[in-house]
Order: sequence, then C-alpha cells, then structure tokens
Amino acid sequence: MGLTQYFILILCFAGVLPQSINISNHGENETQPFIEIGSKYYLINTATNMNWFSAVLYCRNYDSDLVVIESEAEMNALSFYLTTNGHIERHFWLGATDLADEGKFMSLKDGRPMLYAKWSGGQPDNAGQNEDCLHLWPVNNIFHMNDENCMAQHYAICELRQPKKTCDVCDLKNFMERYMQHTNVPNCRN
Repeated sequence: MGLTQYFILILCFAGVLPQSINISNHGENETQPFIEIGSKYYLINTATNMNWFSAVLYCRNYDSDLVVIESEAEMNALSFYLTTNGHIERHFWLGATDLADEGKFMSLKDGRPMLYAKWSGGQPDNAGQNEDCLHLWPVNNIFHMNDENCMAQHYAICELRQPKKTCDVCDLKNFMERYMQHTNVPNCRN
C-alpha cells in the first residue's frame, strides 16, 4: 500500500470522508441583526444619519460591508423591502465610489467595477465636481442610484459578507471521493 492509500485510510478512520459535512453559511444567531431579503442578508440602519466614511466603518463593526447591488433582482428585492417598510423618504449609502478614478464606480468590498447600476435620470453627474460616493434615493417611490458628496448625511445598508470559496474540508472531501472512484483504494464507508 502506498503513502497516498495510507493517507486515505487515515482520513476514513478519522471519519472525514464517509461523513456528509453540512456547513451552514449563516445560522439563525449568526445573522442577527441582519434580515434576509432575496438571497442576501442586510442590516438597514434607519436610526442614525452618517457620512459615507462613517457608514463604511459602521458596517465593518458588524463584520459586513456597505451593500453593493449586483443585479436587477437584488435591486428590486431591496427596493421593494424599503418601500413597503416605510423607508421611502430615506437615502441610503451604497458600497461603491469613484474616489480613485472619476466616473468609474468601484465596489468597496472587492475593488472591482460595479456589476449593476440603476441610475436616476441624468446620473451620475458629479455635481459641483464633488460627488464621489454612491447612494440610493427614491424617485417617484422607486429607488435609484445617484452619486453624492461623501460627506452628506444618509443612512447605511450593510451587507453580510459571503464566505469566500476556498479550499476547505468540503473541497478535500470531494477531491478524495473523486480520487477513490478512480483508484483501487478500499471503500471506507460505514
């Protein structure tokens, strides 16, 4: 028996391979005070107005980021929630800015260009050559995106961070199961 086969048997004996590993990204207690809207979890602060930089720090205190809306479905779900829960008169900071390069709004959480935008008519306009942060604002009872002075006072919407896809125990388990299917290693399942 080779070294690889011994390694596989040790993993089998340890119970790593035969068990179905169920890792939940967000248990009930892990998502408090976040609420599920669509496929993400958000913390919607309607208690305190703050500038964009303070909103970034506010979200970081909850191990989250200012929300970056990535699709029309996400925009619609969030807009519907805000509208139907009495927040139609409020403005909310988003996690994108063009502070680094005017006109190129980049996601704060990953440094990439925004995947989706629902700009209000005529926006972004960089009014006064001083609008570098992105926010949601209601226009005719529908939320749209707008560039804004980063020092303006708005509320924050934080997005719970999604776990990063990295090589973990589940990946090892899947790799070993595929390896075992293509070798003559004895099946170690109970």
